[in-house]
Amino acid sequence: MKKSYLACLIALSCGAQIPLAYAQQVTETESTDETMEEVVTIGNRAAIQEAMNQQRNAGGIINVLKKDDMGKLQDDSVSDALQRIPGLSVERDQGEGRFIRIRGLAPDLNSVSYNGTMLAAPEAGRRAVALDVIPSDLLESIEVSKTLTPDQAAGSLGGNIELKSMTAFDRDGAFYSLTTDLGYNQQASETNPKVSGVLSNTFDLGDKQDVLGVALAASYHDRSFTTDNVETGGNWDLDEPGLEEFEYRAYSVNRERTGLALNIDLRPDDQQSYYLRTLYSEFADSEIRQGLIAEFADPLTAGTQSAGELVRELKDRKETQEIQAIVLGTKHQFGDWTVQLEGGRSEANETQPFAIGGAQFKQEFDDGLGYRGQQRLQLIAPDQAYQTSGYELDEVEVSDAYTEETENNIKLDVAYDLLHRDFQATLKSGVKLSQREKTAREDIFIYEDFADLGVSGLTLDDYRGADVDYGLAQFGPGIQADALWQMLAPLDRAAFRDDVESAIASYGIDEDISAAYLMADIQLGNWQIITGARYEHDERNAQGMRYDDATGSFTAVTDSYSNARWLPSLVTRYDINDTTILRMAYSTGMVRPNFEQLRPSYYLENDDGDLKAEFGNPDLAPLTSSNFDFGIEHYDETLGVISAIAFYKDIKNFVYEADVAGRPGYEDFDEAETYINGDDAYVYGLELNYVHQVKGFNSWLDNFLFSSNLTFTDSEATVDWLDDGVLLTRDIPLPSQSDTTANLAIGYETADLSLRLAANYKSKYLVELGDIEDSRYDAYEDDNMTVDFSAKWLLSDAISLSFAANNITDEPFYVYTGSRRYNTQYEQYGRSYTLGLQITNW
Repeated sequence: MKKSYLACLIALSCGAQIPLAYAQQVTETESTDETMEEVVTIGNRAAIQEAMNQQRNAGGIINVLKKDDMGKLQDDSVSDALQRIPGLSVERDQGEGRFIRIRGLAPDLNSVSYNGTMLAAPEAGRRAVALDVIPSDLLESIEVSKTLTPDQAAGSLGGNIELKSMTAFDRDGAFYSLTTDLGYNQQASETNPKVSGVLSNTFDLGDKQDVLGVALAASYHDRSFTTDNVETGGNWDLDEPGLEEFEYRAYSVNRERTGLALNIDLRPDDQQSYYLRTLYSEFADSEIRQGLIAEFADPLTAGTQSAGELVRELKDRKETQEIQAIVLGTKHQFGDWTVQLEGGRSEANETQPFAIGGAQFKQEFDDGLGYRGQQRLQLIAPDQAYQTSGYELDEVEVSDAYTEETENNIKLDVAYDLLHRDFQATLKSGVKLSQREKTAREDIFIYEDFADLGVSGLTLDDYRGADVDYGLAQFGPGIQADALWQMLAPLDRAAFRDDVESAIASYGIDEDISAAYLMADIQLGNWQIITGARYEHDERNAQGMRYDDATGSFTAVTDSYSNARWLPSLVTRYDINDTTILRMAYSTGMVRPNFEQLRPSYYLENDDGDLKAEFGNPDLAPLTSSNFDFGIEHYDETLGVISAIAFYKDIKNFVYEADVAGRPGYEDFDEAETYINGDDAYVYGLELNYVHQVKGFNSWLDNFLFSSNLTFTDSEATVDWLDDGVLLTRDIPLPSQSDTTANLAIGYETADLSLRLAANYKSKYLVELGDIEDSRYDAYEDDNMTVDFSAKWLLSDAISLSFAANNITDEPFYVYTGSRRYNTQYEQYGRSYTLGLQITNW
């Protein structure tokens, strides 16, 4: 059967703006393992109406992306697909989506789960799951919950992203599909192969038919690309004003994504089921970064020149992230009772073995160094800057890092269906026990004073590589990684270990969480009401290391924390008439501070009588929010829809980095950098969705359809600091919050051809506070809009060809300090093209 993009885009009325994807909203009380009907259609009105009815029957606000169209715009990873949902935007790395923001809240304030089990995060210091690790091919659907109900585990303020695996019962009988893609990156002139496959079938057991289901999905993607970068890192003196240093960076990157999912279901009858869900995903990122750093003797304005130093730097590393998950469960119905027992485990790790974090060759200049331009700064330097003989080997930093996180859980849910002459209700309760462990280790080695070590190769002449291919300016020669490794090999690595930095970078945190909830889902006339409360109790233990510079001593540090909270919610909908629905919700959310903020590592320095410290804060309180949603949806006879949802979040215990010197307990400190809970913060906004199918012309014009969504948000938080004993404050927007996000898509479909042009936009947002006391140094990511195109041609019921063009406008990535004229980071990625072939049930 042919799958229609037309039905998909009309279904976007539920809130999903995705690549011609099927979108739906489902009642939040549905079990996560309930079979979801596959929307397969050839574009007829019945299929469109079915998608719209799924939204009408929803109890809360949930957006769902279906597998079949998750990658139509080459949204190869989960993060790239999710950016097209209203209120969601993506934080990128090297041009690819990595972390997801929901309704203006940073990725660490949202949660990600796999079939009900919270996913572990591979990165040190973070709770946010890097969703570019997970290929979208492994999933049957993705659900984004924006209203929180008591049966959902705490861990988010913005919402939860639920990754649902495919099962053999999602389709009738045997199903198999093979997809091959060949991509091309214009900037790197590289071709990038990808292959993915799905195989599923149901089997008979004894005299029972179709009771055992087995589904297997696999994916492999090899992508090579380059990135041209110029950045200052915020090194501006805005009082002069002038630039202190900036850097060219030329990245050469290879990324391999490998994914595998095996899922087994046993359904002996309609009253009982047993299931196994598994996930394995690996993301191997090999990066060579050539750098050219200009450090000026005095802050300079554009076009002026002074003395300074040029540094040629190499970074060479391979970083591998793995995410694994397994869920084993069973569900039974006994009359009006339903019992579900489930256990899950998730593991994630990040490995970066013996990487060159920075190999530096330096050259001094008495004059002639400067820059010109604003966003794309260009170096002014003598010809000697591009010759190897003047650069002397100064330092090589090597690191060996490993991070691991595990999450184990078991939960029991019991539901009772109550039927009364005046109403019907489902009463539900449950308990959940979970354990989470995060450990991080990093060994850092600093090699220097090479002449004293008897090293003969002391200039860049001995390590010269080819001239760097850099599209923004003249770069000059690169550095050979192999030659550096050969030089370091005879040296005793242990003698160069930085014991202080290595100790501070290593820590361990354990969390035990006990939870229980009570909930009722009531249908009363035109009303549907979901209400109840969740109780969560935390026990946390943290281990780290304290270093005292004055005594040169290391001391093991341990800390414990206990916390308990009730999280109530009330989610409702009211059918005003057959075409108009009103939605209202109140819910509460909670997020634990991230591991970087909680770790008890402590560095104490006595700098000529000035006492300075840098440390984490294991006693941070969780962030909590009170969430309010109000929305209305209207359906018309032309199969269009218009909807609006307003939301408000009142956030307490906002966490930020601060200098607490002079405050109680730190009266004698000159500097004491740590993390603290701040005053209240808030975020509010409005999500608008509009879908229109062209009709009535009785011509080719009836094949057009338009879909769009637009989200406005605003936020405010307060930070404070001491100045000569006086507590001062200033208001800031929440980090990662864009005032405006938008999606617009124009589609054209016939029986055999589907075309789509889509644009994704997000306005500027605060990246980080450069100086807590001075807003001029705050770093902002600039407005960003990407345009993508896709086409699919059905050659037969079994074979289709596809083409996609991404980043058609070659949109750069730009971060600035305070004002757009002060570069913090500028990157350019180029356009990408993909040609694909899919064969299904041949």
